[in-house]
Amino acid sequence: MSAAPPAVLFDAADTLFELVPAPADLLTRDWLGADGAPAAEGVRAALVDLGAEDRWPDYETDAGVRLASWTGFFREALRRSGGADSAEAAARAARYALEPRNYHCYPDVHACLARLRAAGHQTALVSNFDQWLHEILDAHELSALFDTLVVSAEVGVQKPAPEIFAIACARLDREPGDCVFVGDSVAVDVRGSAGAGMRPILLDRYGRVADFDGACIRTLEPLPAMLAGAR
Repeated sequence: MSAAPPAVLFDAADTLFELVPAPADLLTRDWLGADGAPAAEGVRAALVDLGAEDRWPDYETDAGVRLASWTGFFREALRRSGGADSAEAAARAARYALEPRNYHCYPDVHACLARLRAAGHQTALVSNFDQWLHEILDAHELSALFDTLVVSAEVGVQKPAPEIFAIACARLDREPGDCVFVGDSVAVDVRGSAGAGMRPILLDRYGRVADFDGACIRTLEPLPAMLAGAR
């Protein structure tokens, strides 16, 4: 480890910002009404299963193809959760999810990043996302708070592959052992960054991860103090 403060790398979605309403809710109360609407828990489970099958939409630069891909994804989630097989509802949910203004930044993000940077930490973003992630970051004045942005659609590799973490390290001119990674997914963020040689910290904002024996926080507020003595 170097004598400099560790670089702090972050996941994006559900770590720095979230879609409101969440995808599981888009397919229930807002789009289908009482008739034919599955329970949010069922939709959430279907989305988790689709993610485990690597079925989240591919990263498309063409807006029309992107919308079609997300529509198909949401329609499959509806089918699996026992809801109405509604292409119209799935398309409405897809259009909503692809609008940057519908993503809300968590209230602890700006203060945390400001404190880290004031303390001398380099900061970076490493995200499995399409190129329109930049629009979300710009909408919330986040882009300038990172030394580098590593977006999977732009570099051609996704977490948890070690290569995407290596790209971030190279851009920061830091060794993996000099980096901390903060994200909400055990499989993608924690295991991926640990496998790349970084120190992972799980951000479990909603207390959904049980029996996790690693470093875990519920908000970003304690992070700067946690890292104050890390060298």
